[in-house]
Amino acid sequence: MLHRSLQSHRLMAISMRKPQTAREVPHKTAGLGMIRAAVKHADGSSHIILQGMSRIRLNKATAYKPFRIHDFDLLETKRRSEKRILSLKQKLVDLISMHLEQDKGMLQKFQSCFPECGAESSGAGDHLPVEEALLKMIQLQEIEHLADLVSCTFISKPQARQLILEEADLESRLTHLIAFLMGEIFCRKRKDPS
Repeated sequence: MLHRSLQSHRLMAISMRKPQTAREVPHKTAGLGMIRAAVKHADGSSHIILQGMSRIRLNKATAYKPFRIHDFDLLETKRRSEKRILSLKQKLVDLISMHLEQDKGMLQKFQSCFPECGAESSGAGDHLPVEEALLKMIQLQEIEHLADLVSCTFISKPQARQLILEEADLESRLTHLIAFLMGEIFCRKRKDPS
């Protein structure tokens, strides 16, 4: 599948498998990405960098062998109130700040998703201060992109990430993301009350 994709359009869809299914049945909402880099290893495996491009709705499968191929439709994000979206964005940033203060090791993972937050600007060792990293993040123009990066970086439960992926309405997506982030922060506080 990887070889065929690299020799043609360089596109690949990633879909979570539906739980408790005898066959490998994918969720209908998936992510479509472009393969930006692929490194093949001696054992035949590969590491790839897949840049997300769009949410898609998987339609009928057109082939199952040698790998699954589906027709698909691109999914558009719905935006109702820009004022509400900006308010939710600020709440999201506040929660990320709390998350990073609880788990200092998370900053490294966070920075790998935001290469523009390079450590060279801080002059303070390996990491940017949380405030500076957050400032860079806030400056991202597209809240939809920010929500996707936060979801993949901070949300540990695959089912929660899938729910966020499936939500077409941006306000609802941000509301779910904020609720899941609050849950992750609460669980971490219960495990480490100090």
